[in-house]
Amino acid sequence: MKRKVLRKLMAVSMAAAMTMGMAACGDSDTPASNEGSTQQSSDSQQSSESEQPSDSQEEGMTTVRIDPKTGEPFDLGGMEIIIADWWTGDPKPYDELTEFGKAQRDYQEWLQETYNFTMVQKNYAGWGWGEGSIGEAFVQAATSGSDENIIYTLTNSSATAADVSQGLMYDISKLDGDVIDLSREKWTCNGELESWAIGDAKYCFYAGPSEPRGGLYFNKDVLKDAGIDPESIYDMQANGTWTWDAWIDVMSKVQRDIDNDGQIDVYGCVQNNGGMIYECVRSNGGALVSKNADGTYALTADSDAVREGLHFAIDEVTNKYFLNYSNEDGSNWEDYKVRFMNGEAAFMYDDAYCAYEGGWLTGTSKDSEGNATAVNGVELTQSIDYGFVMFPKGPKADDYVTNKSNNPVCMPSSYSDEKARLLMFAYDVWTDDVPGADWEGYYSLLDNLYGGMRDTRSVEETIDMMTTRGVDDLHSIVPNFNPNNNFLWALGAGSDVDAVLEANLTEWQTAVDEFNASLAQ
Repeated sequence: MKRKVLRKLMAVSMAAAMTMGMAACGDSDTPASNEGSTQQSSDSQQSSESEQPSDSQEEGMTTVRIDPKTGEPFDLGGMEIIIADWWTGDPKPYDELTEFGKAQRDYQEWLQETYNFTMVQKNYAGWGWGEGSIGEAFVQAATSGSDENIIYTLTNSSATAADVSQGLMYDISKLDGDVIDLSREKWTCNGELESWAIGDAKYCFYAGPSEPRGGLYFNKDVLKDAGIDPESIYDMQANGTWTWDAWIDVMSKVQRDIDNDGQIDVYGCVQNNGGMIYECVRSNGGALVSKNADGTYALTADSDAVREGLHFAIDEVTNKYFLNYSNEDGSNWEDYKVRFMNGEAAFMYDDAYCAYEGGWLTGTSKDSEGNATAVNGVELTQSIDYGFVMFPKGPKADDYVTNKSNNPVCMPSSYSDEKARLLMFAYDVWTDDVPGADWEGYYSLLDNLYGGMRDTRSVEETIDMMTTRGVDDLHSIVPNFNPNNNFLWALGAGSDVDAVLEANLTEWQTAVDEFNASLAQ
């Protein structure tokens, strides 16, 4: 059952491991990367012969790819290839791998023997773009004409955008239809090709589905106590009627004074407030910053979609249904977790990884010393029955969305066309499905998700959508663009939304203008 659920889009992903590795650098709740030194990604159709960009022949454990230049199987001439990142450790011994891990290792060995190359993913340099970082290593390779065979994993940052603009990355669209087919779902489902494109040129890529991110958890017992069938939330998501209005309607029925003492006992929602507020912007098709076709960026914070999203977040949700738990200094910002666990609110905005097996929401999360996770002294050891859906869509949105946080992968522009061609071929087959009916469409996070989520619909329906509907927060890569202190964290119950937004527009415009100017240098 687990292997069939998400077959149309999900497979074990090197990219998923990259995302989780990066996220773990900045969020203690984010899980560690998946098992194995290298993870794979693919879509369900990768084994389809019609999707291969070149001829092939059957041999051994899978299809052998034929080089259209030679008419013979690809021969990489003994190339030693590195997929460089900042987190991958030594591979586990074979006998310590899972059944999938063993099948993956066997497949990787077959690839290397068949196509005459070696490939390893490893911690090559530090995170970021400072001294000793992987970003610095990439720039040195791109500007020095390095003859190493390295594929680089970078960060989602302004430095990456600058490298794209300044021509330091190889345009892989030149290889489309030769060694790769960029129309495959494997490359298109995560949106990364377009995120870093300039015109038709494609500079960064990412293999497989994005890691699922932000959505709405709901406490099933709280809904039932209010006479609401928890399955109806999934049903609305499935038929496209899970909208802002639908969410407000449910919260209006849930929020109530149960003991008639004049105080609300159960609220509509509770969450880390800034995250929910900006999700209202995303869910209405809005963004603080957008990208132009020429690779420059534009401030779009003053758009109708953004304003409408902010007003909904404050006027309709925060002012009416939000359980405001914050103290003056904000030191108890994590209390929303305890409140949701205690059944004081029906909905909570947070990331999918909270419900991975061992995540804090499961009641089994441990710290580095093996103690139960505590929030302001409260151990989160209780377990509740919860569901998980996409954030409801606003009136200006085409469909449900979530945030995206992938690590872009690229090659230096200094590489010759032939080297880039062979490296991209190797990366393509390396990130394809592991052969065999047992592993077609296998997605490594399924075990985590089924182990943490309380129902199958959250995985089979919500996660299914999340991995292909991530949108970029482009303001996050603009230097000196601060959406937090004087904006998201300044918005709360009773806030003047327009005044708070307008107080930031001039500073933000300056940041975008300076960023665009730097890209041209």
